[in-house]
Amino acid sequence: MTGPIWGLLGPATLFSERRTRTLGLGAAVRTFNDLAVPGLGGVWFGKQLFLAILGVAVAEQARNEGRRIQNIETANAIEALACWLALNSNGWKPDSRLHGATKMRGKTDLSFAAVRKSGFYVTQPMRMATVQPLLALGLVEASSERFNAFRCASPGREFVDAVCSDFNPCYYSKSILEYLAGWAKDEHNNVKSSNKLQEALSPLVPLSRRAREFLRERLVQGAGDEGQRRRAALAWVDALRRTSQPSITWEDKPANLEDAHWHDLHAGALFFTARDAVIGVLDRLEAHIANQNEQRFSLDDPVPGPIAGEMESLRKQAQAFLDKGHDPAPGELARTFCRECVDSSDAHLIANLVRRDDRVLRLRGRAVLPGAAFRGDQAQRPDAARAGDEEGAEAGDPHTIVWPAGISYRLHNLFLLNLDLHGKLDEWLRHSVANTGDSQ
Repeated sequence: MTGPIWGLLGPATLFSERRTRTLGLGAAVRTFNDLAVPGLGGVWFGKQLFLAILGVAVAEQARNEGRRIQNIETANAIEALACWLALNSNGWKPDSRLHGATKMRGKTDLSFAAVRKSGFYVTQPMRMATVQPLLALGLVEASSERFNAFRCASPGREFVDAVCSDFNPCYYSKSILEYLAGWAKDEHNNVKSSNKLQEALSPLVPLSRRAREFLRERLVQGAGDEGQRRRAALAWVDALRRTSQPSITWEDKPANLEDAHWHDLHAGALFFTARDAVIGVLDRLEAHIANQNEQRFSLDDPVPGPIAGEMESLRKQAQAFLDKGHDPAPGELARTFCRECVDSSDAHLIANLVRRDDRVLRLRGRAVLPGAAFRGDQAQRPDAARAGDEEGAEAGDPHTIVWPAGISYRLHNLFLLNLDLHGKLDEWLRHSVANTGDSQ
């Protein structure tokens, strides 16, 4: 295989925010991901976008009717309610589209006042992955990427209507939107009584054909290079869906992508591979420190063999990116980072990496010490490296396609989103679980 096989991971299964290592590379990460699939954020199935825009629409209506609530708390509460209703209906069986099973099990108070509280649901809801695509697809209007500043645009309301129309009215004469606005205003908390509400919100229930066609149109619209790249990437993953190509190499550029797009994808993959190799070094160092009586490592000590091996791998990966000779990141941030990795002595390299981390490990003088997020028993896992742009964003497609090592997670996710737009995602996920014997 040419790269790691990404499992069916949803945001609730990844490391917490405390554990995230951005390494000061967030701008480079976002640049390469945006060049891969512009505007996709971390979305991998349509209901993520629906629940987020529904939250904005419900908050707007509630505010118009005198209730002072914000978009974030409303969208988080609706997402939590959607997952609770779906889990309750399927016997609390885990699914990569459902979050919060452990957190919400046993909770029965589904009033908005209870569900809106931060401790009710996960700390990294799916909403966080939708900020960029809500704007890029024209579903919201805003002057910034602050979710609380979003206002429902006309296409956003059209999308909500396309999803909800088959379930309206959901309670006597009330539509989904009206019913949830009443819930958000604390007028009622009987949200368990409507089967239509559960089906409309459930991440396990596919979008209607009308909603899928609408979302596909939003994905392919857009002028300029961003729109063209998103259309090209969507055409490529759709070709992969139809042909079931088992393995992809950098020597075989797909006809759907232009040379510059493929060039950016390859450079990004080399950068991400080097970035993940840094996590290999830091994880080895963390494990080593955990096994020391004093739980520290001195930069003046010899580097243990396992750590030295990870550092050698890192230097090779960083040099591969430098050899590519292409860095579109602001201020050549990725090139500077990889040059640091290649040119530094062992002690200097460890010091630089620990300074960039400063969460799991921290540097005090010449000593590397446990940081606030230190655990000591972490196996190497590439998801530990995810920066803010990627946090909680990856689902994976592990069984019929082997992607090149390091390729932007947005290609994985676009492949799954395309399956969802063809009504094939549920079948794909069931097949994946059956093949792995692992429901998560």
